[in-house]
Amino acid sequence: MLIGEVSKEYGIGIETLRYYDRIGLLTIERRKNNRHYTEKDIKKLQNIMAMKEMMFTLEDIKKLLEIDERIDRGLENRTIDNKDINTLLEGVKSKHLEILEKEKQLKKVKMHLEKIIGKIENLQRRNNSD
Repeated sequence: MLIGEVSKEYGIGIETLRYYDRIGLLTIERRKNNRHYTEKDIKKLQNIMAMKEMMFTLEDIKKLLEIDERIDRGLENRTIDNKDINTLLEGVKSKHLEILEKEKQLKKVKMHLEKIIGKIENLQRRNNSD
């Protein structure tokens, strides 16, 4: 897919996609001065979008994607030692805990909103019965 197609399909501005490429977050192959997004690039973009929705910074997203790629390379050529594995694991576990905490907060907000909805619906029923 070309950049315009990706922009339209996923609702992301062309300049944002170029910025991701510039900062190395989503490095795209270029052919004849056009960016060509592969299926792998699209999956990576979807992961970026999901993490952004969870309020991860671009820096954190880049680190996590780099860790994932480093693990894949290490699995392929067996170049990651135990110290590196432990460091990577600690970083990912830390982010995982952050997500769990955000989940708890979202559940609290959801419950509060459900209470408000219930109150409004009761008020609506009461007004309709008058």
